[in-house]
Amino acid sequence: MKRQWERYLLQEAKIVFKYLIKIGVAKEDAEDIVQEAIIKTIGCLSQIEANKLRAWLFKVALNRYYTIYNKKKIQSYLTDEDIQQLQASVNIEEQLISREQNEQLRLALLQLPQQFQQLLIMKYFMDLSYKEIASIIDHSENHVRTYLQRARKALRKKWEEA
Repeated sequence: MKRQWERYLLQEAKIVFKYLIKIGVAKEDAEDIVQEAIIKTIGCLSQIEANKLRAWLFKVALNRYYTIYNKKKIQSYLTDEDIQQLQASVNIEEQLISREQNEQLRLALLQLPQQFQQLLIMKYFMDLSYKEIASIIDHSENHVRTYLQRARKALRKKWEEA
């Protein structure tokens, strides 16, 4: 049973690590943050429900990130593949876009408020459910749905302005 928890915890930690990298955390800092989150999670394992482990890890990691970076503006470093996924999710265009268009979309995403950036990344790049996102950011699922809709609309507007 302990081995299963360890494997599951490491699997979830990889997802958290990937998210931290997506939001612009340096690799070394992301590794440190995830390590601290794992240690804290192991210490509280008896208090955490299995279906809430990912949300717990995300919360611990994000809190540590905010402590380290003092809530500085997040700059996302997204790959062309990530941009294409986001593009499809907001129905901007059906066809593949050029590198120049990818860069314009990346810049449009970076112009959004931090909260919108985080929600779009969690939903479309990390493939988290509305429920998981709600748990991570301590808001209701309806709040997440509403703000994701606003984020998509704001992204479309920034994209059209570019």
